[in-house]
This record gives sequence, C-alpha cells and structure tokens, in this order.
Amino acid sequence: MSRGFREAPTHPLVEHWDDERELGNGIIVTLRLGHFFYDDCGVMGFDAVKDALSAIRELARRQRDGANRP
Repeated sequence: MSRGFREAPTHPLVEHWDDERELGNGIIVTLRLGHFFYDDCGVMGFDAVKDALSAIRELARRQRDGANRP
C-alpha cells in the first residue's frame, strides 16, 4: 500500500523529495542550493509528509520574515 503522495509535492525551495517509506526509510528532502533547514543543513529526513511540509513552510516563513535562524 502506498503512503503519502503519488507525486512529490513541489515547492520553490525543494530540489529533491525522495519518499522511501515503503523501503522502511523516511522522506528525504533536499533543498535548493543556498537554502538550509538549520545551520548549514540542506538535507533532512522526516517520518511523515505533514512533518516535511511543515518544516518547508517554516523555512519559507523564516526567509520571508528575514530571520536566518529558527
């Protein structure tokens, strides 16, 4: 049974979305060059789609507000 999206969600900050949950792994989100979840981390793993999307939205909010750190 497939979980999550049939196609990777798109967002201007995301370079690659790899959903490996059917293999027993997680969702790996790679941000576009120059964007970071925190410090200098541009790649992050998540257990659920909602968690990955939430982190991406928070990053976009921080950038929009001019905040460099969470």
